[in-house]
Amino acid sequence: MELFGDRLLLDCGEGSAQRLMRHASTNVDSVLLSHCYADHTLGLPGLLQALEMDERDRQLDVYAPAGRYERAVDLIEGAYGWPSYPVEVHGYGSDEPAITTDDYSVRPFATPYTDYSHGFVIREPDRREFQVDRARELGIDPGPKYGQLQAGQSVETSDGETVDPEDVLSEPQPGRKLVYTGDTRPTQAVVDAAADASLVIYSAMFADELADNARSTDHSTASEAGEVAAEARADRLWLTHVSPRHEDEEDRLVSQAASAFDGDTVAVRDGDATEITRDD
Repeated sequence: MELFGDRLLLDCGEGSAQRLMRHASTNVDSVLLSHCYADHTLGLPGLLQALEMDERDRQLDVYAPAGRYERAVDLIEGAYGWPSYPVEVHGYGSDEPAITTDDYSVRPFATPYTDYSHGFVIREPDRREFQVDRARELGIDPGPKYGQLQAGQSVETSDGETVDPEDVLSEPQPGRKLVYTGDTRPTQAVVDAAADASLVIYSAMFADELADNARSTDHSTASEAGEVAAEARADRLWLTHVSPRHEDEEDRLVSQAASAFDGDTVAVRDGDATEITRDD
């Protein structure tokens, strides 16, 4: 996932480095582990080694649940060892941002799959448009004062009148939002996290006829993924982490999800990509 020039990898299963080399690039900045089961983490040592071979010199940040911090460190030390470039392992909690930049934040939320499993809400800050016509009406001509107002500072007109940012900025417009559920059952917490998302990437492991398997393993069916997306009023739904038993049955899973969700639904494969624009 690329966000404002930053490359984030959500989970790192076995073979991740090879898939990244085939479809994108191993040039990642951060790896976020939703939980520390093997199918979500075993690719990390291989990725570290691939980056070493690429003569990486800048830091790689690895984020793991705080309760599994030592396990993440042991995975690196035991399987490969620390590379020559810096690697920083961060322990994160629930409902506090793991990453915050000027352009986006990544907030983990707890899921019921394990005691230390999470999904991630990746969100752009709400934005307010500068209303040029309104500024001119109030006596502010184009120039440095526009920048001051956009930065949240009040300015004075040539007549000595004060113009505040609130006078020339639009109402807050929600930023783009992407939600990655990780492995989970369809809970209210997941619905709340996915509310009004531009895209929900949902771990829909089973077709509907295997609902008992989904419940017994704390996973979800395709229809349950669609129900979550519908209740959350999401725009789009990606079905991922599908069981190998459903290989070449992706159209059936999409149809089952679409029985509950009328937005765009895709069962994604390696290499699939999309762009979330500001109009989505």
